[in-house]
Amino acid sequence: MKTEKDILLRRIANHLILHSIDMEDIGLFHGKMGVVLFFAHYARYTGLTIYDDFAGELLEEICENIPETLPINLETGLCGIGWGIEYLIQNGFMEGDSNEILAEIDQKVMERDLLRIKDLSLETGLMGISCYIRSRLRSNKNMHIFDNRYLYDWKSSVSIADIVEDNCILKCIVKINQFRLVGLNKNVI
Repeated sequence: MKTEKDILLRRIANHLILHSIDMEDIGLFHGKMGVVLFFAHYARYTGLTIYDDFAGELLEEICENIPETLPINLETGLCGIGWGIEYLIQNGFMEGDSNEILAEIDQKVMERDLLRIKDLSLETGLMGISCYIRSRLRSNKNMHIFDNRYLYDWKSSVSIADIVEDNCILKCIVKINQFRLVGLNKNVI
């Protein structure tokens, strides 16, 4: 017997399948990367590989269509896409070498002077960039993916205690998108 939770999740999945194809935003908070995370978790929850396959196809589409002008931020930019990929690998949703997959994003992030960033927000500022850096360092304890000078500047610009945990980022994404979930068309089941 399906619970209310199962029915709601199924409605959300159906809605996202129908509407994610046309999404222009590829970012984590409002775009396709967030949808990938939903379907990775939903596939694990239901045990149905079709949702995992959909997440994989969507992720492939994201990686093939990253514009040169995409911002660095966590909300809509490179850090969000990179954080999402790192999250998927670290939590066993996908396999791969994140150093190889994220090398270009790491380079773009290091081009940003952390000491000159005035925006400290999670969505578009230093806190979001810091979340990406920390996720990369956590998976690469014995490797130097960021040069020593960059890491020194990072530590100088942000307190490690101020960095947001992964589950807080996921909760933030859900909170931001609640209006979409509440307004789902009841016919989408």
